[in-house]
Amino acid sequence: MWSFGGLFIKFVDLPPMAITGLRSLGASSVLLIYLKRPKWHWKPYFIIGVASYVAMMIMYVVAIRLTTAANAIFLQFTAPIYVIILGYFILNEKINRFDILTMLVIFSGMILFFIDELTLGGLWGNLLALGAGICLAIITVLFRKEKKSAVDLVFFGNIVTSIICLQFIYEGYTGYSKIDSTIMVLVGVFQLGIPYVFYTIALRTVSAIDAILLCMIEPILNPFWVYLFLGEPVGKWSFFGGALVLIGTFARAYLNQKARKI
Repeated sequence: MWSFGGLFIKFVDLPPMAITGLRSLGASSVLLIYLKRPKWHWKPYFIIGVASYVAMMIMYVVAIRLTTAANAIFLQFTAPIYVIILGYFILNEKINRFDILTMLVIFSGMILFFIDELTLGGLWGNLLALGAGICLAIITVLFRKEKKSAVDLVFFGNIVTSIICLQFIYEGYTGYSKIDSTIMVLVGVFQLGIPYVFYTIALRTVSAIDAILLCMIEPILNPFWVYLFLGEPVGKWSFFGGALVLIGTFARAYLNQKARKI
């Protein structure tokens, strides 16, 4: 569901920060319905998680403006590297050779997928995208650690993000309609809020590295939907890279499931 974001964003004429704010507004509304009574927790990990969520959302949007979309997506999804490190120290999740091998296969596929669009320019945008990847790793690990309060964390993260970002809704105003804003709020409900509920629930039972590696499908499917529905071309190596990512991801999931049955 996350992967449909790029497709719907193509249909609206809104500033990037406004898109982020409206999506977070929609996400927080569905999370409020799910939680009924969201609770703020005065725990260090919870506060760090909320701050990391907000930082991730904003840094990614700013990165898109300062570097290429391919660079921003690729660098954000270096997150598994940081999840392995943080998971070892915070969650005591062991690192094995299979984790490293799977990650190498998936990253090889990512490089092939974006190879026609990756550039060396946009230093600050690239750094912000890396920062967004670190924040994604932090919240993934903290969702696993703070299992009972993970959805509360996402709710307050989206509330703060919407408060910050909606201030920019009239930035570069070009006469866009209320329909655009409504679309983005609905996208926030179905493409951001509901998937995050599923993600936090999944992290109650699977390891942080398993969860983040499955998320590597998202940057591959995102441009695929745009190509399928809007005809926007993709690079000649994209299909090979995408296939490699999918093979690595599903092979790991299958072997893990098989190992649990033994």
